[in-house]
Amino acid sequence: MSKSLQLQVLLKAVDQATRPLKSIQQASQRLAGDIKTTQQTLKALDAQSARIEGFRKAQGQLAVTGKALKKAKEEAAALAVQFKATEKPTAQQARLLEASKRAAAELQTKYNGLRQSVQRQRDALNADGIATRNLSAEQRRLKASASEATTALGRQRGELERLS
Repeated sequence: MSKSLQLQVLLKAVDQATRPLKSIQQASQRLAGDIKTTQQTLKALDAQSARIEGFRKAQGQLAVTGKALKKAKEEAAALAVQFKATEKPTAQQARLLEASKRAAAELQTKYNGLRQSVQRQRDALNADGIATRNLSAEQRRLKASASEATTALGRQRGELERLS
């Protein structure tokens, strides 16, 4: 047999022997890429879920602060009426009135900040395609998507382990 023919036979044998290994290596690389993509998807879903929770918490704080603000304004108004109705208001009454006005002003500032925060969060959620009017349905959708992604990730990891 000529050296050229021997070399061709040898190269063909090497190619046939390494072809399955190359195929396994390519499949492993594809799976590793799929795993990375699935992990990124899960991370994004978790971030969306966290933003929804933050929005709900901010809404709750806004409601509580709104009630406290209403009460503080009513108290300040009642003290102001009482202060004006008194012929000679005492220094203590004046201090109480000022403290009441200051507390109402602080609550108003806090309320305004929370209201702006809630609006920014609402806008961000809407920009992400999350309807804030029906957060429960959105959370169920996110949970289902995360569950699907977790299942896919487990399957992909199993396949990668099988190939290794």
